Amino acid sequence: MKPASRAVHAGRELGARSPLAPDLSPAAVHVFTDLADYDAVARGEKPGHYYGRNSNANREMLERAVAELEGAEAGVATASGMAALHGAILALVPRPTTVIATRELYGGTAALLRQDFEPAGYEVRFVDLTDLDAVSHGLQGAGLVIAETITNPLCGVPDLEAIATMARERGVPFLVDNTFATPLLCRPLDLGVTVVMHSATKYLGGHSDLVAGVIVGDTKTMGVARARSARTGTPLGPFDAWLALRGLRTLDVRMRRHSDNSLALARAMQSMPGVQRVHHPLLETSPSFSVAHRLLPRGAGGMMAFDLEGGRSAVQRMIKRFQLATFAASLGGVETTISYPEITSHRSISQAERTELGVGPGTVRVSVGIEDGADIIADFTHALSE
Repeated sequence: MKPASRAVHAGRELGARSPLAPDLSPAAVHVFTDLADYDAVARGEKPGHYYGRNSNANREMLERAVAELEGAEAGVATASGMAALHGAILALVPRPTTVIATRELYGGTAALLRQDFEPAGYEVRFVDLTDLDAVSHGLQGAGLVIAETITNPLCGVPDLEAIATMARERGVPFLVDNTFATPLLCRPLDLGVTVVMHSATKYLGGHSDLVAGVIVGDTKTMGVARARSARTGTPLGPFDAWLALRGLRTLDVRMRRHSDNSLALARAMQSMPGVQRVHHPLLETSPSFSVAHRLLPRGAGGMMAFDLEGGRSAVQRMIKRFQLATFAASLGGVETTISYPEITSHRSISQAERTELGVGPGTVRVSVGIEDGADIIADFTHALSE
């Protein structure tokens, strides 16, 4: 099946009298009448569920669906995107090593690496992954590479295929956060990446009503991640898994609309008063345009950013003038929202580091929704009018 059809049907096999919508299975524990049967299920030798922390029908459906969409052998769903990221790193490099991470990175990921992994003995190096010479140099002695398909918040696109080739030649696993692109726009495993993660809170769920994470990869690595998730108590609950799978069914149509709207808004904002620069990977002015055009042929999703003259006070004025968009410190929902990285996604990073990245007091990140594109442009035009 093509991606749009796969998104609708992945994770389930329907038979006669099957419920068309999956049942919600909130049971914490399952009953057995045979000791050998329980033992076989607990060992993984027979299908079934026995305790909610280890497995659940709704969580399993979501894992299978995302793995299928990403072209992976298996998946693990966790209680948040950060839990997924943490589990993926430990599954790939369980002992201290050197981790190469993209310099422009979600602040929560940077904080996890600095505040949790560095004290445990890991060395973290932040590298400009759009500079392949810097990547080649950084890979010397490295044990893991971490990147984002589309970077947060300035929407750069590293050449995942080239990086994967270099990492594979050196025997270094490559972990990619595909949250902004989703498997409908990019499948990093097809490019040679080792493991892919998602904050399913965002586009996979798509309706700002759940918190979840998913990682996908080969069966062995996912088995390690699943066992650790069960031991540490980070599995995703059944209701959030049910919601995420429901959201997944409309992923294709949503991502098409997000992509069209964000590019249209990005182009319109280039001529709006007070806007110094617009960041969108498919704008011809983007440093990532050629790579993005190759890796994201179906669109770049709903994320973009811009730099506004006047800094924080100008951003505050804009927020008060919005009639459609709202300020909310997340992304990927059907509604258009803006975020202010200085105090939200990148608040854990020092001002000097934000300045080095190009994230200033006037930087605004936009999660462009699926409303009528003309209404979105009109709202920003009004909010930024002089």
